[in-house]
Amino acid sequence: MSLRMRATWLTLLLSAGLCAQQKEVTFQEVTNAVVAGYAEDAKAEKAWEMRSASMKPTAEAGTWDLNKLEGKSFKDGKVALSFSSPYGTLIPAKRLARGPATFSARSLSFDLKGMGWSWLSDPQGDRFTIESDVVAELDLAKPVTKRLRIRAERLEVSPRADGTLLVFVGKVVLERLGEKLTCQRIECLLDDGPKGDKTCRSLQASGEVVRTLNGQTLRGNTAFFDQANERLTVTGAVRLTEPGLQAEGQQLEHDAKTNVTRLLAADGQRVHLKSTRLGREASEAFGTTALITRDPKAETRVLQLDGAAEFTSEQGKVSARRLIATDAGLQGDVLVGEGDVQGSADGNLFKAGKARWDRTRRELRLDGRPRLIEPRGFEVAGATILSEAQTQQVTVTSSSDERASVKLPAADVDGPVGLAQADRIFVSNESGAMEVDLVGNVRYAAGDVRTESQRMVAYATAPLVEGKPSVLVLQKVFLTGAVRYGQPGLRCAAERIDYVPAVQIEEILKKDNLTGRPRLLTLSGGSVETRPRLGVDFSNGKSAEFIADAQEVLATPQMTKFFLRGAVGMRTEGTDATCDLLEGLAEPDAKGKQAARLIVGRGNVNVLAGGTTAYGRTLEVRPEVGEAKLFGDARIRDPQGREGIPAKEITYDMKKRIWRMDQAPDPNLPGQVVRPKIFLGPDFTLPQVKSLDKGR
Repeated sequence: MSLRMRATWLTLLLSAGLCAQQKEVTFQEVTNAVVAGYAEDAKAEKAWEMRSASMKPTAEAGTWDLNKLEGKSFKDGKVALSFSSPYGTLIPAKRLARGPATFSARSLSFDLKGMGWSWLSDPQGDRFTIESDVVAELDLAKPVTKRLRIRAERLEVSPRADGTLLVFVGKVVLERLGEKLTCQRIECLLDDGPKGDKTCRSLQASGEVVRTLNGQTLRGNTAFFDQANERLTVTGAVRLTEPGLQAEGQQLEHDAKTNVTRLLAADGQRVHLKSTRLGREASEAFGTTALITRDPKAETRVLQLDGAAEFTSEQGKVSARRLIATDAGLQGDVLVGEGDVQGSADGNLFKAGKARWDRTRRELRLDGRPRLIEPRGFEVAGATILSEAQTQQVTVTSSSDERASVKLPAADVDGPVGLAQADRIFVSNESGAMEVDLVGNVRYAAGDVRTESQRMVAYATAPLVEGKPSVLVLQKVFLTGAVRYGQPGLRCAAERIDYVPAVQIEEILKKDNLTGRPRLLTLSGGSVETRPRLGVDFSNGKSAEFIADAQEVLATPQMTKFFLRGAVGMRTEGTDATCDLLEGLAEPDAKGKQAARLIVGRGNVNVLAGGTTAYGRTLEVRPEVGEAKLFGDARIRDPQGREGIPAKEITYDMKKRIWRMDQAPDPNLPGQVVRPKIFLGPDFTLPQVKSLDKGR
C-alpha cells in the first residue's frame, strides 16, 4: 500500500477515524512516504519536505524511522537546502530529524558531507549538525579553484539574520588553491540572504591556528578572515614565517589586496622580526608595531617599525622612533631611521635625526644634526654626513645652522684632542695614513694652538706604543689660503703653513737647546703684503712682527725658536729692521706665555729707529734688557747726515729710544781703548768765536 500525505493531513485522518469508530488506528509501514511542514505565518508556505523509501513508527510516540530519506527546505517558494541520508529518525511534530549514518547536504552556498546528523526546521531557517567526518565545500558560486574545502570532526549549521553560520569543530583543516589552515574551530558566515552572493563572508578560526600559503606559515590563537575585503586578522602569540623572514607579535593584520601586513605587540612588549634571506646577512628587528609591504614582481619587501624600533645585524645596530628596512632583491638592502636615530653601522658610531644606511653598498647618510665616530676614531658632526665604508671615506657638509666639524687626534697619545670646523670635510685613508681634508673657512683649535685658513689637510697614523693601546696620533698638517696661526706669545700669518705637531731634533750646542719633540711650523708662499709673518711678544707687554720669504718655528712648552730667511723684515714699536737671516729664542714668562728673550739678525742688517739708520752684519736684540746691538762694520747715520763709526758696536736703548757708541778695549794695544768716531759731514762748520789774543 502506498500513501502520499502531509503531516497535518495524517493527523486529521487519525483523529476522524478514532471519533467515528472509536478504534485504534496504527501504521506498520509507509512506503514512498512524503512528510511536509508549513510556515506558521499568514502565507503558510511549505517550509520543508521529507521523502523516504519507507517509514515506520517507533516505540516512541510521534517518532518515525525513515529509510533512504531525502529532505528539502524552502524559502520564498524556492529550494534552500537539499539533504539526504541512508536512514534516520523523524519527529514531524518537532520538525526534527536525525541519524547515525552518512549525511550530505547541499545549497547554493555549500556542499556538506559527514557521519551522524541532526536536522531542525526553524522559523528562521535550517539548523543541523554533522557529528563526525565532516567534509565541506563552500563558495560554490565561485570557480572550482577558488572554493573553500573544509574537513572537521563536527559541524553545526544555524541561521542568522545576515546569513547562515557554519561552525566547524575539532581538527579543522581548510584548503583553497595552495592555502591551508588548521585549527580547532572555524566559524564561517555565509552571505546567503536574499541579496547575498552565496559566498563565505567571513571566517573566524580559533585554537592553535596554523595557516600556510605560498611558502608562508602563520600561527596564532585566533584568526578572522574578512573574505569580502580580503583582510586577515590573527591574534594571540602570533608567529609569521616566510622565505627569509620570521616575525612574532600579539596581533597581525594582513590586507591581501595591497599585500601589506601589520604586526602589533602586546602592551609593554615589542614585535620581533628576523630576516634570514639566502645570500644576505641575517638581521633582527624590534618595534611596537611592524608594517610589511611586499611587491613580488619587483622582488621588494619593505619593513616599517614604529615605537622603540631597533635593528641588529653583524654589520651594526640601529635604534630610532621609526625604522624602514627595504629588501630590494638585486638592488640590495637599505635601512632608513627617523627620530632620535643612533647606533653603529659598518663600524661607525652615530647619532642623527635621520639616517639612511645602504647595507649592500655600505653607505651611511646622516641628517638632522648628525654625529659620527668612524672606525679609525675620527669624530665628525655637521648638517649632513656621508660614510662610504668600501672606500673608507667620510664626507661632512655644513648648513647655515650647523658647521661641519671634526675632532682631530692629539699630537701624542696623552696630548689634547683638536677640533676643526669647515664648510666641507673629507676623511679618507691615504697610503696607510688617515687624511682629513677641510675646505672653506677652516678653524682649528688644539690645546693652546689656534688656526684659521681656507683649507687644511691633516694626516694621522696609529703608531705602536708599548704598554698602550694603538690610537691615532696627528703627524702633519698643511694649512693654505690666508693662514693664521696663534699660540700664547706667538702669532703667524702666511699663504701656507706646514705644521708638524712633534718632530725629532738633535741640537749641537748645549746652551739654549730644545728638548723633547717640539712642534714645527714652516711658513711660505705669498708676495709683498701676503708674505709670511711672525708675531712675537716681549716680556714688557710689547711685541715685534717679522716678515720673511720663508720661516720655521720650533716650539715646546719650555722654549720656542724661530728661523727666518729671505728679505727678512722686523717691526716693533718705533723700530724697523731688515736682514738676510734671522733667528730668535722665546721662553715662558711668569704667566706661561712665550716671550722673546733673544733675537739675532745676520747679513746686510739695516735698522731704522728714531729717524736714525744703522748698518752692520749682525744685530742682537735682547728684549728683556731693552737693548739692541749692531756688530760687524757697523755704521750709523742720523737725519742730518752725520755718520758714526763705533769702536766695536752700536747700542740702541729700546726704552729711551736713543743710540749710543761706547769705547772699547783696543785689541792691538793692551790697556788702551778705541773710541767711536763721528763724521760731521762736508757742510759742517765751527761757529765763530773771539780771539783771546786780541782786545775788544
